[in-house]
Amino acid sequence: MEKRGISKLDLKRRNRMQILRVIRESGPISRVDVASALEITRAAVTIITNEMIEEGVLIEIGEAPVNAEKLQKGRRKILIDINVNSRFALGATVDEKEVSIGLTNLNSEVLDKASMVIDERTTSKDIINYIIKTSNEMVENSALTKDKILGLGVGVVPSMWGKLKIFYKDGVLDFTNFIDKLSGGLNFEIHCGNAIGLMALASNDFRTQNGYQTNQAFIHNGNQVNLAIINKNELSADYVSYTSTIERYIVCPNGKSYEGYPNGSVKAELSRTAMLNAFYEIYSKDKTPVLYELTEGDKTAINTDNVFMALMRGEESVKNVVDDIISKYTVLINNLAISHFAKKIVLHNFKLNEKQFDYCKREMIRLVSEEIADRVVLSRLDGKNNFLGGCALIIQDNFYVRGGMQ
Repeated sequence: MEKRGISKLDLKRRNRMQILRVIRESGPISRVDVASALEITRAAVTIITNEMIEEGVLIEIGEAPVNAEKLQKGRRKILIDINVNSRFALGATVDEKEVSIGLTNLNSEVLDKASMVIDERTTSKDIINYIIKTSNEMVENSALTKDKILGLGVGVVPSMWGKLKIFYKDGVLDFTNFIDKLSGGLNFEIHCGNAIGLMALASNDFRTQNGYQTNQAFIHNGNQVNLAIINKNELSADYVSYTSTIERYIVCPNGKSYEGYPNGSVKAELSRTAMLNAFYEIYSKDKTPVLYELTEGDKTAINTDNVFMALMRGEESVKNVVDDIISKYTVLINNLAISHFAKKIVLHNFKLNEKQFDYCKREMIRLVSEEIADRVVLSRLDGKNNFLGGCALIIQDNFYVRGGMQ
């Protein structure tokens, strides 16, 4: 019978991966504390980390601060950290309105970025050619050698899968055709995934809070409403592909109908189309004179800014619709916080400024509680930084999972 076991290379990679994970979650840390966290010997940690320092993957950043209450005898601890400029990542995200591309270091600090507006006339060939051309230009302009580039990570939102010929195969998203076309013009590794999960990964704070990892719910507002869950710093497998299942959640029992969905579902009540329709139903020169004036009589000009300007000017009918939408989102957010133990709920692509978001938060506090409302934050990935999702994927796959090995 053939014996199988873990190879020395795999063991080395796994040990390095665990060390990187501890540093990523704890921040600058001593070798002694790494050994304690992983329950392996200090000598083993020293050998591995010294090799990683020699390769430039890790760096020593000086002595640990002195704790006046626990004065340490002997040599002070030397802190080590990840060298965030040892490798670099290219990322791209394709959504309904834009292709965004960027180059970052391991800490997602942006070195370069670009974007292209797209619409229904934009072809898949246009998108692929833009990603190839811009990625090559960024690498060339950065003066980085190929060995410094981890590769290209690409996220595609579900509503764009059909255009780019990305389909399910045996229950799993198959990006083969898309990757093959990109590979024809790029000379480095390409990894792809559902953009919703990747943007959730990019927005995640990997540091432990009071010794605990923070679960996160990431809600993307687009032509579809999508959800991704980060559970203990990892993307929940249930949401890797099927992020649009949130559209079946019920936020208003016996509410509006949408074919194929339960009455009062997110799809029927909180999709972009559903919310616009709610304003279309009340829109007129007589019923909404302020909103009518702000949009110059064109209901297709209704947007978040116009709606909130009308609300601030006392348009009661507009306020009623806004508060109804917020109340339904509050139901959704409360359920996510409880069912997924989510300590943070990230709203992405909601196009709210700070004053508008504050209004929403005050309503949530009134409806549920300050404790739940305080968990809700706006995504740091605005439109032109959505590429950070692609960067997060290639950094995760080609740096952390490989233990920083090339």
